[in-house]
Amino acid sequence: MKSIKKNLRLYLPFARAGMKSELAYKAQIAMWMIISFVEVFFVLFLYEAIYRNSPGGMSSVINGFTFTEMVLYMITSFMFSFVMGSGDTAYNIYTDIKEGTVANTLTKPVSYRLRHLFTYLGVLALDYVVVVIPLGTVIYGIFIGFGLLKVSAGAFILNVFFFLIFSILAGFINDAIGYFVGMLVFHTDHLFGLNMMRNTLQSFLGGKMIPLAYMGALGIVFSYTPFAFLNSVPVLTIMGKVDYSTIIIYIFIALAWIFVIELANHLMFKRAIKQITVQGG
Repeated sequence: MKSIKKNLRLYLPFARAGMKSELAYKAQIAMWMIISFVEVFFVLFLYEAIYRNSPGGMSSVINGFTFTEMVLYMITSFMFSFVMGSGDTAYNIYTDIKEGTVANTLTKPVSYRLRHLFTYLGVLALDYVVVVIPLGTVIYGIFIGFGLLKVSAGAFILNVFFFLIFSILAGFINDAIGYFVGMLVFHTDHLFGLNMMRNTLQSFLGGKMIPLAYMGALGIVFSYTPFAFLNSVPVLTIMGKVDYSTIIIYIFIALAWIFVIELANHLMFKRAIKQITVQGG
């Protein structure tokens, strides 16, 4: 217990620094939110055309989604993806390498991994307070209030509870993947291409643009990848489209992915520090 308290006192300042860094760019947060909702607007035009031209028209149920549910899925998906895209650990590591500060950082009596993790968690906590909680309350209040999402109060509270659990797990998975990409930068000295590949995988395998239910058997396979926990699983959970027995299975799968990726990160870090190349100092 004393060790935990000591570590918290040591690393919480990094979380606060992450929050302050995010607050310093309030205009960027607003701009990304605007861009995200413009993207949602145009994507929904596509789905509106798909539903309108289906045999049942706008009343059709396609791959388990009504058009109203698809609207809610897309709005929630882009909101969740926006939060997962903040506080990129890979970019922070890239900056450490480019500016030459990584060598100095490694000599300090703090864990390089935990320093980046707590910085990211600070950003994530702030974005949940500023974006997810108020915006999610308004969105789901409207959908439930107008009967567009039919769910009992008890079931919705339980869905929100599991959504919060998956949000925490998603944060750890997202940061672990970001750190993994950052470790690759030690070998490539470049981030742009790696981040492009990462964002493509997260968007496609995470079901951001197209729900995994639309992909048939492949969608089932993709739902067990770590990327699914960065979008599809949490979004479907709060919408009530995942049964509770499957939710428990997903929680254990997410924990397994965190362990596997962090193990890979540990091994890569041990190799990376033996061949550090900095370009700033």
